[in-house]
Amino acid sequence: MVSKFGRAARWTAPLAGVVLLAGCGLLDRGDPLAANAKADAGADAVSIYSFDRQDYGSRPDRVLEAIEAATNTRISLQTGAWEDTQLDILIATGGYPDVLTIVDNEKTGRFNKWVKEGKIIPFTDELTEGLPHLRKLLDEPRYQELRVNGQFYGIPLQDELPQGSVGQHVLILRQDWLDRLGLPLPETLEELRRTLIAFRDEDPDGNGVQDTYGLISDGLPSIVRDLIGAWGLPTDVRSTGFLKKGDHYEYWAIQPEVKEALRYVKDLYAEGLIQPFTLSAATNVQVRPKFMEGRVGALFDNANFEELLKKQELLRLNFPEAKLIELSAPAGPEGKRGYSAGAGFWGYTVITDKAANPRAAARLLDFLLSDEGNRLTLYGVPGVHYTEENGKVVLNLEERKKDIGFGPVHPEAPHELNWGLASWSRMTEGDYVRFRETVTPGFADTVKDNLARINRYLIEPASYSLATSKWVSFKSNSDELTAEYFSKIIMGEMDVDAGFDRFVKKWMESGGAEAMQEMSDAMADAHG
Repeated sequence: MVSKFGRAARWTAPLAGVVLLAGCGLLDRGDPLAANAKADAGADAVSIYSFDRQDYGSRPDRVLEAIEAATNTRISLQTGAWEDTQLDILIATGGYPDVLTIVDNEKTGRFNKWVKEGKIIPFTDELTEGLPHLRKLLDEPRYQELRVNGQFYGIPLQDELPQGSVGQHVLILRQDWLDRLGLPLPETLEELRRTLIAFRDEDPDGNGVQDTYGLISDGLPSIVRDLIGAWGLPTDVRSTGFLKKGDHYEYWAIQPEVKEALRYVKDLYAEGLIQPFTLSAATNVQVRPKFMEGRVGALFDNANFEELLKKQELLRLNFPEAKLIELSAPAGPEGKRGYSAGAGFWGYTVITDKAANPRAAARLLDFLLSDEGNRLTLYGVPGVHYTEENGKVVLNLEERKKDIGFGPVHPEAPHELNWGLASWSRMTEGDYVRFRETVTPGFADTVKDNLARINRYLIEPASYSLATSKWVSFKSNSDELTAEYFSKIIMGEMDVDAGFDRFVKKWMESGGAEAMQEMSDAMADAHG
């Protein structure tokens, strides 16, 4: 994931012969393979496309077989590189399967087009009847704005973090650099600036060469977006980015406070604190390898704790003392601070019109949402991939190596079908944390400490998922204008005040005024 939010973090934990899991309280529900080791000829075929998977056609996988047995399905899993345009190609060519996963919910125009064209089907009451986990998910109040024409056309993939957590990229720093330079965690924008200067000037890597930078990001405008909470504004990552202004609602990017954020980032750029690759980077997938070269002290990235540890362990290949930490949102000049709270999900899984048996696809998703499905993809098949002995769970790493979803390199990791099909890995919940603690001691504290920091100051947007027709049509133009003008202002090609005023005027005249008014009216109706 990996997507722009860095979902599919691969494990890099040390190996051992067996792994003991204490106090998990798992019950052996019976070997699912005993009932039906492989989906028989009477099973319902379900084809799925999902990014970044192993080739399950190359050899058997007993977790996949157990899922098939539990759901009476025969699963064909297609995969490809994590590139969102692959979904567009599949739809355009007609070569799409029964189920598509990790459909970017921020591309509301595309999603609504698929609905209008009948490419994806609704999760009706009839389709979800008798499927309690699907019903529970779709009945949650927080997801009701996701309905299109009164129906759900995709199931929201629940975030790794608890409901009500941060929804945007968070500030990540090299803790080992702070320690080497004797610096505290920065709490304000000014402290952050001084920290970035120290990272540039004071040889934090100890190589005797001034070759380090303060910050790297996926574009200069992204830094404005990620810091805008220091002026009390929400941003449109996992939310609409709208806020209440008197008796109506407005979009964050045209607020006058944004000028001060632009001024701050422009100063960082002018002082040489931003790594130059930032100017050409389009996604964090491109940024991470540059950061892990070990010459930059800070970046904004997804709060995913597995991704955090992955970056840390890759850094440690060349810098053994490397340690990363996720920070609270820095305070602005008036003391305002906060990351934007998120909707609690990112991406959809959809059932397409190609599904000969949509009920079988829904049955499969319902099982994966269940505790039984989660434990199966986390621990594996009881009696095969693990056993319970005196209240402890013992992972059988040799058996896990035989199944492609665990893999021979890191068989102590959860099975890859634990994420991105019906939800993301529940990495702050008890089963997951206990599981990870056995192979990465300190994982529980990493989760607890970082989660507390990043959730300490949050800003609630006016709406998370509401999107009117005019806003859907205008949003891509809005993003292009924002990127164009913000970049020029930060790089000094435009005066901050005059450039921002030109941006707002252009934004309003290009359809923003009408689209924002329609959104404001819809939010007023939604809030009563």
